[in-house]
Parts: sequence; structure tokens; C-alpha cells
Amino acid sequence: MAIENKLFCQLSFGSVTFRADVVLRQCDDCSLIATVDPSQHIDLIDLSSLNTDCFIESIPGSSFPRIKRTPLTISDKDIKISPSQKSSELKGKLGLAKLEFQALPQDSDIVSVKMYLTNLIDYKGNTQFCINIPDQGKVVLSAHTEGTISHIAEVSEIPYSDLENIKNLVDSICWLCSFASGRLSAVARMEVLRNEELIYQELTSVDTRLNQGLNKVIYVDYLTQFIEHSYNYYQQIVTVYNLNNLINLGVLAKHTPYTEVKTLLMCNFLEVLRYNYALNVGCPNEVFCHDQISDEFFWVHKLNNKNKPCKAHFEEILKHFFEANNLSNWSSDFKKIRNEIVHTGNITASDDREKIKKYQDLHHFCDRVILALLQWDSVSGHYIPINCPPQKNLPLKEPVFLLDETGYPNPNVILREEIVGQVIVGVNRVKFTR
Repeated sequence: MAIENKLFCQLSFGSVTFRADVVLRQCDDCSLIATVDPSQHIDLIDLSSLNTDCFIESIPGSSFPRIKRTPLTISDKDIKISPSQKSSELKGKLGLAKLEFQALPQDSDIVSVKMYLTNLIDYKGNTQFCINIPDQGKVVLSAHTEGTISHIAEVSEIPYSDLENIKNLVDSICWLCSFASGRLSAVARMEVLRNEELIYQELTSVDTRLNQGLNKVIYVDYLTQFIEHSYNYYQQIVTVYNLNNLINLGVLAKHTPYTEVKTLLMCNFLEVLRYNYALNVGCPNEVFCHDQISDEFFWVHKLNNKNKPCKAHFEEILKHFFEANNLSNWSSDFKKIRNEIVHTGNITASDDREKIKKYQDLHHFCDRVILALLQWDSVSGHYIPINCPPQKNLPLKEPVFLLDETGYPNPNVILREEIVGQVIVGVNRVKFTR
């Protein structure tokens, strides 16, 4: 069900300002649409060109709810002219809307927070579970059905001054769940309540289309452990490695049907990893130096025959990262795949199955990079390799061990039963090691 709020605003574009009645609506797909009914006719020629910024803002002293000055995007097709040509109705899109329903509380006032999340991983049919992270508020996640919103995250009885920390906490949980599930989770709506009354609301237009969850990385049984363990490591590295973008690239790759595009996205993953490791880790530790003009990296302690620093190439920087993080199984084939897809737009292979295998091996390695950065091996955590496909129509009464290359059961690889639709799927669960 869509959420609607009626506002009395002023509409500004360029140097012109009008009063307007506004209906702000968050649709089932979590997009934000403002329907604007100006109090007077607007010059449609000026408005439709929209070379100037357009904003809505509550009139000072108007009744609640109120919206702060917020950008609005209006296109020609969103303009409706009345038969009298004396008024027009406009529809615009917003990225974020902040609404006040009462006077905002003092920092010391006690409030509760509800956040409405999209595409959160299914939790074995449980309607409620808790995330407990040391020195953070307890987050209660409850199943919720409302358009593309799947769960509500609730944090109770906190000082209002902690609101930004709670927003960061839940946003981090969404990113960790996105990596674990293979579908992009986000906060679409936040509500702040005092004495169970709504006082503040943030509405965010989020992309809900990456929702298939085709290839999980973390088996659902371990989701809570994964989040609680990984949170602090995530906070330490999220900016250093541009981790959210790395996670997003992996989710995008899982949702596109084209193997070449999947591969290109994961090669982009390696480029983002290379660049941020060199810039944010290697340069401060005087391993590399950065030429800002060419945007290239050079070895600090390796000189060429002209006594100048040697250039640090793509694979060299990545190998330094892998050695620093004790991560094995890098293959020079990944560099070859990267060069082929970037320079030719193709992957050399005998058939489509071999192309898919090359992509899956590359994606698997990139998943292992994130698991290593999150120290998942320190708790003997398990994961699901994308290059080890599930076995369908395989009812499992008990866990079944796969055979290793010697023909004996491998205790690190276990098949688990998971129901996808009406098909029983044996999920390959592997202990993560570097």
C-alpha cells in the first residue's frame, strides 16, 4: 500500500516561486512521486525546459507534516494542463524526502526507530529475529509485506542523539545482507516515534529490481552470525576499499543474463579493489606512490634504469593485496579474462559453458576477497561458492558429504537442503579458508 502525505508548499524553479498543494507518495516500488497543484498558472515553456533547479518546501508556519527544501525533477510528460489553461498539475520525482510531523525532540529525549527494508534475505520463514552487535542497539527484524518492502528493523528506547548511529547500523546490515543473499537490500522508509507517536519520517527512493537472490554467498542458517561477526570489520574497511560498490557490482553481475556483462562487472570489481588498495593502503604505507596527473601508481622502492620509480601494474598491485591478506587461488587467467573483455568485449572459450565457467571462477574469487576482508575464516564460517552449482531434485534426509578428488568424503563440503519454489535443491556449503 502506497504511503501518502499532503503538504502545503512553495514551488521554486529559477527565480520564480509559487504556492502549491502537494501530495507526496511513496509507491509500492518505493519510488517517490510528488503531485503538485500550483495556486496559479505556470509558464509551461519555462518549466518544461527545466534548465534551472526545481524545489518544494513547506511554507513557514504551515501545519504538520512539513518538508524541508527538497529537489524535484519534472519532465514534460509529467505536466497536465487544465482545459481552462489557467492551471496545471505537475508530477515530479524525489530521491529523498524528510518530513516532520511534530516539533523535533531534544537530543536527550528517548525515541524508537522503525526502518522499512527492501529485499532482505528470507529467514527460513521466521517472522522475527534479532541482531545483537556489541556496543550497538539491538535490532529486531520482522517480516513485513508492503509492496517491495520485506522487513521492518526496529530499535527501541534510544536517545534521539543516537539516530545517525542507528541509521548507519541498519544501513550496514542491509549491505551485509545484500552480499549474503545476492539481492540488493536498502532502507526505503524510516520512522522516528516518541511515546508511539510519529514525529519524523524519511522516505527514500530505492532501486528494488535486484531482488532475485539467485546465488547466495551465506547460507541462511548463518546469516545472524555473519552479520554480528562482520559488522565491526565492515566498518573498518567500508571506506578504505569502497566496499559497498564492490558488493553492488557482485549483485549486479548476478542479475544480468549476459555472461560478457557479468564478466565485465567482476573485472570492474578487480579494478575498484586494485585502485582503492593502492591509494588507501599502499600509499599511506609507502609501498606505492600516486601520480595524480596520470592517476597511476608507482613502486616507492623499485627503480628503473633511469633511477625513477617503476610503474605498479594491475596484477602486481592485486598480488600485493593478496599476499598482504594471505589470500590464495589468484590465477593469472583472471588478468587474461580482464584484458580480453576490456579490449575486445569477448571471452575466449570453446562454447558458452566454458564462458560461464570462467565468469563463475572469477566471481567466486571476488566473493572470497570480501569474505577475507570480513575475516569470516576467524570463526570458521561457511559460504556457498558460485562456481559449485546446486544439485536440484535431491531430497536430503541428512547432510551429505561430497567426494573430494581422492574419492573420499570431503568434510569441508556439505550439501544442505533448501526449497526454491517446489524444487528441493542441494546447496553446497564450504568452509571458508584463505
